Amino acid sequence: MRRAFTLIELLVVIAVIAVLIALLTPAVQSARAAARRAACLNNLKQLGLAGASYLASHNVFPMSAVAGAGHGVNQTCFALLLPELEQRPLYNAYNFKVENYDPINSSVVGTQLSVLLCPQNPLSTDRNPSAQVVQADGTKYPAGSAFARTHYAANWGGSRTAIGKDYDLNKSSYRGVMLTVRVMTLRGPTKSLRAQDVRDGLANTILFGEKRDSQGWNVGGYAGSEFDVATTPLLPDSPSTRMIVTGSYHPGQVNFVFCDGSVKPIGEGVDRKTWYGLTTRDGGELIKSDTY
Repeated sequence: MRRAFTLIELLVVIAVIAVLIALLTPAVQSARAAARRAACLNNLKQLGLAGASYLASHNVFPMSAVAGAGHGVNQTCFALLLPELEQRPLYNAYNFKVENYDPINSSVVGTQLSVLLCPQNPLSTDRNPSAQVVQADGTKYPAGSAFARTHYAANWGGSRTAIGKDYDLNKSSYRGVMLTVRVMTLRGPTKSLRAQDVRDGLANTILFGEKRDSQGWNVGGYAGSEFDVATTPLLPDSPSTRMIVTGSYHPGQVNFVFCDGSVKPIGEGVDRKTWYGLTTRDGGELIKSDTY
């Protein structure tokens, strides 16, 4: 006759199983985090390839946004890159002659694109109502549309926030790669840039980077398609900065794609001079890859 388990034996088996689960859980979580990090890097790689394809076809990098009434205000680089991201039907459905919040564009701007979402990000990906989207002059968008979010943004090369006040606005603003076109600066009106305008080298200049949230992938400006430069790539998480500056939910690092298509993480402890140098196209900084 088969002997039954005693209570002590059963408790020992349960304890062993619990220990094994406790040992395996961190490994499983680490593997999942690594997979999410790889997926995020792949998203940025796709954005880099899309930017390179656009550059090859048009001889300029796409504008990060359009400024000026009557020009289809706030169309973004992501809208221009839709064909390169295998979203030709969305591109064809979009009317670039009217504003991004126009009802005729509502279905396009409300479409969530997986390539623009980091799988590590725990925040809501619900569409952002246009009544909660702020224009450059501080006014809100007319109600009616809803904008799908993005966790990636273009490097326009500047900062409008107190946390980046030492970035030297007079010299650094609009010295990134993708600019808000038709904006008057000390250097004259902004325009789309060519590869030869990136004098620091394509491998030393950021094209796109992560940020924790946005007003929408087709909302132009620092809270939408662009990122502002803060004193570090990874500031502590804050609702007041999530849509504005770079950041991520990968521990200790933010992922970026450079103008040459290379994808690299940058740690929160990077030297500030190096970090600032990577965001300008013509600062003349000598940057070694082992410094970040």
